[in-house]
Amino acid sequence: MVFKSIPPGPALHEFVRNYTLLHLTLDTDQPAPIKHRPPKPEQGIVFYLKGHVNLHNLITGDQQRPATVALFSHQTDRKIFRVSAEFFMFTIFLRPGILHRLINVPSTELKQEYHDAELFFGTEVREVTEQLCNATSFSSMITIIERFLLPKFSQMKNGTSIDEVANYLLADPTRFSLDQIARQACLSPKQFHRRFLERIGISPKFFSRITRFNLAYHYKMIHPGVSWSSVAQELCYTDYHHLEKECKEFTGLTPNDWIIQHQASPERILQLR
Repeated sequence: MVFKSIPPGPALHEFVRNYTLLHLTLDTDQPAPIKHRPPKPEQGIVFYLKGHVNLHNLITGDQQRPATVALFSHQTDRKIFRVSAEFFMFTIFLRPGILHRLINVPSTELKQEYHDAELFFGTEVREVTEQLCNATSFSSMITIIERFLLPKFSQMKNGTSIDEVANYLLADPTRFSLDQIARQACLSPKQFHRRFLERIGISPKFFSRITRFNLAYHYKMIHPGVSWSSVAQELCYTDYHHLEKECKEFTGLTPNDWIIQHQASPERILQLR
């Protein structure tokens, strides 16, 4: 069983955040563990090489089983992921703005569903999936993926100041100010907000909030002895109650209860992460 994140090659560093491989083999006599996921600032392409996943939106009640190769955009609601007994996926996490440049579709139209990649790339993705399934090493899988991606990235339009600011917010969402980041992009706040929605898919403020929350609970996972008040201070929340309010909105739970639930995810039960 594998849970592994791999950086892209130098030629793709400006387009790809990382590749993540997850391979689980679960006991078929036991119910598969489920993974609870809060809103996340993630866009990319995922190849389901073995098995499948069912997604359940806890806010709307909608359910979805993505196509074998799917595009996904930022998750804005709480979801439950249920995977099959044997499950293998290869995920390409793209940098902010790249998905919009790659498919030339306003990111607001993607919403938070998973979309069949064949609608954008044609049947080529079937060939790539077959090659990945037959690969004999992780390095050969990366080679296959980068051979698929490089020609597409080379044909994209140039990035804009919106993409640069989104990358800045992804790295440091703690001091969000719409006026300040709009000036950084040489736009009025109204223009910046509209263009950010089109290219990134969600508002700059919400992007900053969910990025900071994900950083906060990951920081707590890495530093379990640090108090939540210290985590709130580290991530520039007003105080613990501000962080607690965000956690309840994004997970439905208090920070401590969310950590307990997060630790029950399949990769953590199996000690893969």
